[in-house]
Amino acid sequence: MHKIFRRRSLLLAAIVPALLAAGCASGGGTEAMGGAASPGAPTTDMSSMPMESGSPSETMMGKNTPRGTVQRYFAALKAGNVDAVVKLFDPTDGLAALQGSPTAEGADALRKLYQQTVTGPQSGSYTIELSERHGDQYAFVRSTSQQDSQSQREFFILEKSGDGYKIDELMTNQAS
Repeated sequence: MHKIFRRRSLLLAAIVPALLAAGCASGGGTEAMGGAASPGAPTTDMSSMPMESGSPSETMMGKNTPRGTVQRYFAALKAGNVDAVVKLFDPTDGLAALQGSPTAEGADALRKLYQQTVTGPQSGSYTIELSERHGDQYAFVRSTSQQDSQSQREFFILEKSGDGYKIDELMTNQAS
């Protein structure tokens, strides 16, 4: 299966249920966008994880989990460590589409992007809202972050690599 097709499939798997839940919640009914009735009304609680604070423990940052990879990403950003950020991405076709910056693909382009956007240790906080595996090979993680007065949403697509996960694709946008 072609890699772009897999990425699109994962993106659809993450977005469609959220759109259906949003349609149910805004209409006040239990039907998903006029479709068949669902077993119960959707909840607004997306089982958010608590705000991360301090330094994550080794248990929280398990190297074999998608969540652990994303936690290490935020820890590296907070430390201002561009090399550590870039090492978390797939070295050949890891992609970052950050709000307000050109898309970067591959280790060299990612390094250049993060050298321009990370200028030393960062303050801020993040929340991992959803971490979900799709089969043995792929996962996605959705998070929000706060840096100064800017709120961002992040969507990570991760691929199994060796005994852990690498970021295959990261997309961010400004939270409304």
